Amino acid sequence: MADPADRPRGGRVGVYYPLQPRAPRQLAPFARLAAQQANRLWMGQSLTLDTHQTLAYLLGQGISPALGVGLSLMPLAHPYQAAVAARSLAALSGKPLTAVFGTGTPAFQRALNGVPYDSPLKAAREYLTTVSRLLKGAPGEEREADATAATRLDPSLADVPAVETGLGVLRSGMARLAAEHADVALTWMTPLSYVRDTLLPVLGGGEPGPRVVSVVHVVVRRPGRDVARAVRLATGSHLSSPHYQGALAAAGLSLTGNDQDIARKLVDHGVVLVGTADEIASNVGKYWAVGIDEVVLNPCVLVAEGPAEALRDLLEITAACRVAAEPRMEETP
Repeated sequence: MADPADRPRGGRVGVYYPLQPRAPRQLAPFARLAAQQANRLWMGQSLTLDTHQTLAYLLGQGISPALGVGLSLMPLAHPYQAAVAARSLAALSGKPLTAVFGTGTPAFQRALNGVPYDSPLKAAREYLTTVSRLLKGAPGEEREADATAATRLDPSLADVPAVETGLGVLRSGMARLAAEHADVALTWMTPLSYVRDTLLPVLGGGEPGPRVVSVVHVVVRRPGRDVARAVRLATGSHLSSPHYQGALAAAGLSLTGNDQDIARKLVDHGVVLVGTADEIASNVGKYWAVGIDEVVLNPCVLVAEGPAEALRDLLEITAACRVAAEPRMEETP
């Protein structure tokens, strides 16, 4: 099987590990599955075991999928350290890395920086462009006038695999910023209709704009499985955040009602894809069809039923997605 990272653009599928692991071995079976069945393993910000160190541990164990880190929260790391961490993972894996950044909530910004960002958009632009310039061998933007060797990354690793940098995108303002400055725009918990009608026109539809990656919650429907409970447990923490509430409201999804009602709305609006593995793969194909390059599968049942059932879902869905992607692979020049 060819290296997944080298497959043609379009029709890609990734695997997301949505928890903050307490031991690297928790992530290992998901990394193995991603290496065998998917284009990339994704992990978000972890405040338990550091994300980059956890992924480096897996690489040291010989488990080496292509990697995506997103979102990394900007207040936690200076742009120089963010660039070093991203390049280090690319060098250790020997494969291109995707590093996606986000501002975090105003409360998180205040907790780390003392005050929230005056303008999240301005902060994101400055942070992303600085990281990107460093990875390309240039000094950080704010030091350009008096650049010294200390403001650049060590050029001895200039030939490591590329790092593409990106932004998490929920609303049009950040999408506009990503279109101007990012290699990648990553969406999260946003229905396909909203991505297609609101975000993609601003992003340029992937051509010539940034590569668009959508993280999508998935649940295989099985006899006896409590889908609503799995959906609630997997999405609840994000639904309490004002910026997700705002994005979903803009997509026409009201989060009123009890937990059961909200879970049903998330499924009905396609925020969570539920069905057989083939049905989910068919819906993933709709993302590819509108110009989304990579769909990253976030297994809802991980918290509700444990890793064995999450891996079972992912194995079946990634296999179905690979079949669904074959016609696209053949059509790609």
